[in-house]
Amino acid sequence: MDENSVQSLENMPTDIHQVIANSLKGSSRRWWRLPLYLVRPTTVANKRAKQPYMLIATLAVAISLAAMLVAICVSRGFQTEISNRVIGFLGHIQVLSMERNASYELHPIFASADLVEKIRKCPSVQDIAPFCQKPCIIKTKTDMLGAVLKGYENTQQLSYFAKFLVRGRLPKLDSLTDEILISEYCSRALNLDTGKRATIYFVEDPPRVWQCNIVGVYETKFENFDKTYLFTHLHAIQEMNGWTKEQIGGYEIRLSNFKELSVTQDMLEEYTLGTLQPDGSLLRVESILDSHASLFDWLALQDINILVLFVLMLLVAAVNMVTVLLILVLERTHTIGLLKAFGATTSQLQLLFLLLASRILLRGLLLGNTLALVLCYSQYRWQWIQLPPAEYYVDYIPIEFNPWVILSVNLGSVLLTLLLMFGASHVISRIAPSEALRQ
Repeated sequence: MDENSVQSLENMPTDIHQVIANSLKGSSRRWWRLPLYLVRPTTVANKRAKQPYMLIATLAVAISLAAMLVAICVSRGFQTEISNRVIGFLGHIQVLSMERNASYELHPIFASADLVEKIRKCPSVQDIAPFCQKPCIIKTKTDMLGAVLKGYENTQQLSYFAKFLVRGRLPKLDSLTDEILISEYCSRALNLDTGKRATIYFVEDPPRVWQCNIVGVYETKFENFDKTYLFTHLHAIQEMNGWTKEQIGGYEIRLSNFKELSVTQDMLEEYTLGTLQPDGSLLRVESILDSHASLFDWLALQDINILVLFVLMLLVAAVNMVTVLLILVLERTHTIGLLKAFGATTSQLQLLFLLLASRILLRGLLLGNTLALVLCYSQYRWQWIQLPPAEYYVDYIPIEFNPWVILSVNLGSVLLTLLLMFGASHVISRIAPSEALRQ
């Protein structure tokens, strides 16, 4: 562009043309700076006129992103917390006798050091422990309550319940003991507490009675399990059943990674396939996905809900940004025609208007991430939103942070929005310089 062309632009009456001329002075290679000046408000009136839809677009992106991030953190939190509570009571996998009945009573299997050694060699197995359980009735002078007494051979197997202790301590299971851990539900229902003795009845012929000392009270808020389980030493249940020390209810296996559950279950089924017990019975392998299929199916449905919400919020953000881009282009029709007359190509103008719209997008992403992380961290730290545990299995909204998931949501939002804006920016190619300059 020659000096005469620049001089002619400077003589134009509008402020925007003055900005064009100033940006062109010195070097024609700085053509790309033109739209950055063009889209900036040149008067106070224009600046105020621009603010509403710019602000609305920024808030739309921020709210949409925040909703997606909060929903994902909450969904993953629910899945992890509820899964962990089931695992705390039952482990990931149990090896049991093939003989089964409709009650909590277990047919005994015989402890096998060889089988334990094979199971320990599985890559994802973290711990394996023998256990027994037996349905019972815990009774006071005025009330009674049905429960399941579950026994382990050392205190380490009860370590999960340490954070849920309301009063007292965990039973010392490293040696034979009559100590027992009861739930807060049982404590309230029967007016029992730490330091008191409890009488437990086993419905058999003849009935058996066991006296024990209550040393701890736990409450996980997982009501179905809290109402059911009491914990004591393995030997106490073996004695009530008349079993030998080699007879146990089964093995409880905990894994280091929940995602390896199905693979590990298949491996254990291979190990136990065709293994005959001394009494002629066979073994079976049961995971918590088998024993509590309805619960985990419900958790899996949360993924579908989150996916639907994710798609809707992403479309809201993308459509808002496309609308803003179109407004920017239509407001600058005359300017686009002028730039084309000076030699700017459609692709160059598309890129520059996309860069402008991206600034709005990035502000929305920054605000949305900040809002989501503040909300999620405050709930994670103070648990200020409570839930009825009878319906949701937990008494508060759990939160799980996963940096990779948060990053993926941000990248996905940016890529889809930019893709849709790029498609919308093709409207610039339809603007003819001759027609635009007449406006």
